[in-house]
Amino acid sequence: MFVDSRFKSVTDPVRYRLNGLFTPVYELMSWPGRFSEWAVDNSMSAEAVREENQYLKSQLLVLSGRLQKFSELAAENSRLRGLIDSTIVVDGRVMIAEIVGVDPDPFRHIMLINKGADEGIYAGQTVLDARGIMGQIIEVGPRTSRAMLIADREHALPVRIARNGIRAIAAGTGDIDRLVLQYVPESADVKAGDLLLSSGLGLRFPAGYPVGVVSKVTKTGSSEFADIQLKPVAELDRSRHVLLLFSRPARVQAPAAVEGGSNG
Repeated sequence: MFVDSRFKSVTDPVRYRLNGLFTPVYELMSWPGRFSEWAVDNSMSAEAVREENQYLKSQLLVLSGRLQKFSELAAENSRLRGLIDSTIVVDGRVMIAEIVGVDPDPFRHIMLINKGADEGIYAGQTVLDARGIMGQIIEVGPRTSRAMLIADREHALPVRIARNGIRAIAAGTGDIDRLVLQYVPESADVKAGDLLLSSGLGLRFPAGYPVGVVSKVTKTGSSEFADIQLKPVAELDRSRHVLLLFSRPARVQAPAAVEGGSNG
């Protein structure tokens, strides 16, 4: 110790060489402990990897579900913007409603909407989408209503050709994409591509709303009336939100109800 403290220039090279010689011994002596630590770390790492893998899988499932919901919300927002920005000139008060159910019969086109008598909905009320007439309310409950689409085989409405004013009846066929134009003579001026509007006759549907476009005209010469088929303008099988048109004045609420609404 005296020599080491006094003559470091001599002892340092000796210590350096001794450390080099004993390094393999030190490493050999540390192997059991290092092996034990490696085994523990390896087992813990495998378990951690499995847990992390399971967690990531669950997160991926959650995010995939959220992504689907976001896609649906984006589509719903687009449909709502379509209703708000509709090119149809709406005459009167309207209310947006949501389709919450459909008739399971493929040849009946009845839908259930989430508005009823509590919101002032009434039988015979016109139902629109962003493009044109979809149908009419046929049954009203307190909070829900049933509407018949214009493609239903039991539905018909008076129409006129926008180009020349010829009047006829557009009837449903049970096919969601096809209507027929009834009681039009073969001599009438009807062409494919003609737009049909509601005529207002019958006092059920207001006049001037798009109904359908002539898709096919067949004149055989052996019948009094032409076979004329229409394609509905409204998206009958795709719309989720609809417009309920109030063509008559809104019901008058009781003063108590108005006062309560203002307090809310």
